[in-house]
Amino acid sequence: MRKLTSAALATLLAIICATTVASAGDRILARGEFTATVDFSTLTLTPVDENCLLEVEGVIAFTGSLDGIAPARTRALVLASCPEVGATPPGTFKDVFTSKLEFAGTVGGKPAVADINYRGVAKVGGDIRAVMAFSNGLVGVLRVDAVVAEGGSYVGILWLNDLD
Repeated sequence: MRKLTSAALATLLAIICATTVASAGDRILARGEFTATVDFSTLTLTPVDENCLLEVEGVIAFTGSLDGIAPARTRALVLASCPEVGATPPGTFKDVFTSKLEFAGTVGGKPAVADINYRGVAKVGGDIRAVMAFSNGLVGVLRVDAVVAEGGSYVGILWLNDLD
C-alpha cells in the first residue's frame, strides 16, 4: 500500500475543500513566508520509552498572502532521550510534531482569524516538511517547507469562510 506524501495529501485536501466550500467565500492562492519564535521558558521534556515528548509555546509571524501572527503550542515526539534533547540545539534529532495555532491578521488583504493545525516531520538537521490545515474562519491547506525554530515558506489555497 502506498503512502501519501505531505504534498500529495495537501493537494488532495485542497481538492476536497474546493468541491465542498468553493461557494463559501473568496478563494485565495496563498504564498509567503513565516518566522517562528520559540519561548524556551515554556519548554517541558517528558520521557516516552526511549524517546522524548517535547512541549513548548511560541509565536509564528506570517508575511505574504497571510499577514499576521499566531500564538502556537507545539508537541513533538523526538526520537532521542530527554537528556539528549535538552543538551542539544533544536533540530538535532528527527521528530514528529503537531502545533495548534490561532491566527489573527489578514489574508489576501482581508481581515481574518482562523485555527491552524500544523503537522509534520522534522528531519535530522531540522528540515521540516509539513502541512497547515485551516478551520474556523478560513478553510484550506498549505504545504510548508521550513527549518525547526526558524521558519520557512508556505503555498496553497485558502477560502475565506463567510458562512459564519
